[in-house]
Amino acid sequence: MTRVFINGIDGLFGAKIAQALSANPTVTIIGLGRTTPSAPVGRAEYLTARLSGRQLRELLRIEQIDVVIHLAFAGAESPIASREDAVQQNVLGSMELLGACVGSRVRRVLVQSHTAVYGANPLNPSLITETRPIARSHAPSVIRDYTEVEQFLTDFALQHPALCIVPLRCASLLGAWSPIIDYLTQTEPHMLVGFDPCLQFLHLDDAVAGFALAALAPTCGAFNLAADETLCLSQAIKLVGKQPKLVLEPVVSLALALGSRDALGLWPFEPSFLRHSCVTDTTKARNELGWAPTHTASAALQALNANDQAVEHRETTEEALRAFLARRS
Repeated sequence: MTRVFINGIDGLFGAKIAQALSANPTVTIIGLGRTTPSAPVGRAEYLTARLSGRQLRELLRIEQIDVVIHLAFAGAESPIASREDAVQQNVLGSMELLGACVGSRVRRVLVQSHTAVYGANPLNPSLITETRPIARSHAPSVIRDYTEVEQFLTDFALQHPALCIVPLRCASLLGAWSPIIDYLTQTEPHMLVGFDPCLQFLHLDDAVAGFALAALAPTCGAFNLAADETLCLSQAIKLVGKQPKLVLEPVVSLALALGSRDALGLWPFEPSFLRHSCVTDTTKARNELGWAPTHTASAALQALNANDQAVEHRETTEEALRAFLARRS
């Protein structure tokens, strides 16, 4: 019997992972969230609370947890109100959780991360493997927090070799809210004149499958998870029914130098990702986890476009109804 603890079960991602693991009768699932789960969690039992590091250690020890899945990152599934609060939860919270795992019977820790931690660099190989070093990030977003957490994990793993740490680096998620969706669905997504970098995406259900497999696998180390299909940024924008707004790089550079990010619109990454590609190799996940994506990036983006059109149609219909009733009164 494997006992799994999901930190962040209140999000859709955590709830879906709990559902997937519930299909295995040899797995017991316990979850922790700050709010009530937003979706069914299968057989999982969950606690709604904010626990200190000491309380986390006690909970993991008493429940005899074998595997921890850490998903509690502010800004990953919904917009954040405060960067300061996000850093407190994402970076310091991750450190507290890892510390709590030491001294308990936890054997493996899965940590949500992002393929953007490799950075966008003209010297990047065509396919980035998990051996490539993490790049520093200065973007004021959850990507920066993923990067800082991964840098901490590298040192932590060396200090605690008995604990198997598994960062799962997911491409930008589709199928639920994520920062890339805010960017793609704005009125005019920004692009730099003369640049059209390649992007990878990952459907939420394929990410769930990757985490469920990794939770029960004996392997350690990082894994890249991304859909097979790689798209140019302009293709992704058009698949969701938008047209890009082309901006000059000097204008963006000047705005950033003056402390404004308005010239980038809702771009969630470093500005370098608007110039250079960051495409990862998922061979390790396929070979060691038996994982393979079942959704294409194009289909997931087109579904996003269809949902947007449905919302627009509904809003238009409601406006017409209100106008009709107003004329009748």
